[in-house]
Amino acid sequence: MSDSILNISDQKSYWSASTPIIRFAIGASFIMAVTSLWNYDLSYLTAVLGIGYISPGAKPLTFKQATGFIVSLIVITGLTVGFSELFLEYSLVFFPLLILALLWLYFIDQLPAIIKVFLLISLVVIPFVSIDSGAIGSYIAINLVFNAFMAIVLTQLVFIFFPLSDADIAFEKVQNKAVKQTKEERFSYASKIVIVLIPVFLLFYIFKLSSSVLILIFVAILSMSPALANPKVGLVLIVANIMGGVFAILAYYLLTMVPNFAFMILLVFLAGLIFGQRIFSKDKLAPIFKSGFSTFLLILGSVLSSDAAAGEKVWPRVMQISLAVIYVVFAFRILSFFKPQKTAKTG
Repeated sequence: MSDSILNISDQKSYWSASTPIIRFAIGASFIMAVTSLWNYDLSYLTAVLGIGYISPGAKPLTFKQATGFIVSLIVITGLTVGFSELFLEYSLVFFPLLILALLWLYFIDQLPAIIKVFLLISLVVIPFVSIDSGAIGSYIAINLVFNAFMAIVLTQLVFIFFPLSDADIAFEKVQNKAVKQTKEERFSYASKIVIVLIPVFLLFYIFKLSSSVLILIFVAILSMSPALANPKVGLVLIVANIMGGVFAILAYYLLTMVPNFAFMILLVFLAGLIFGQRIFSKDKLAPIFKSGFSTFLLILGSVLSSDAAAGEKVWPRVMQISLAVIYVVFAFRILSFFKPQKTAKTG
């Protein structure tokens, strides 16, 4: 009798410890299921944006927080559309203003991380898709807001069925203990990112590469991590994102053999469990694997929401994201060579 009680206790303990991983995997699967069935414009972004709300340390949003976030995003995208329409044709004005805006965004630490990500995506995507037409920029802005709304609604539903558990407390404590940088450190960090982004911006602006804006998004988001100057972190980031791309390719080809909706959801759930084991771990490199899972969701979602020639887009998108990751890692590595070395004090 005591053995059975002990077994039940162990099972409860194991379930509680696994809740964040299961919530993460089921949440990603649920979002992919809803967005695939609805198949609205840019629906593949919802899952990528949504996992930020069910990642380690994330809590359910209050109605005030969710509303404030959507209102902030509406204002942000509106301002970015206006900025693009006013200055895009005048490169000598457009680039300095864009660089100053990005410098401020990376420097400031009062904004929540998810707000910074959406602001970053708006600043990077909207102006460069507006190169072909201002109407496209407005269209993308509306879809970004709608995707943000869907990401919030769907992830909060996930929290209703999988509420916070004791296992989530450890991740909250890690977030709260995050060391704050000084103003000098934040400015140095922001300056390095802008230096990394400028060549990419010029390339996109000169050659009007709006169709490859996926590279720009990944370069901008990945560069938010100051740890990329570390060679080990950079190598893990490359491996994690390539692994996400390989998983997406395997999932796509499995779906061509078994074109079943339930099978697709099970594949996303399985990938969520595999990546989730690393994301919800005490390893310092755990956040890197979230980027790899984002790669998986982005490639698979964008391909599945495409037309009949979707298979032709799998490899190019994996290559685009891989190039973005490799560029960011090597750019930070090169900049680290110019970092002033601390000299030892002599007695």
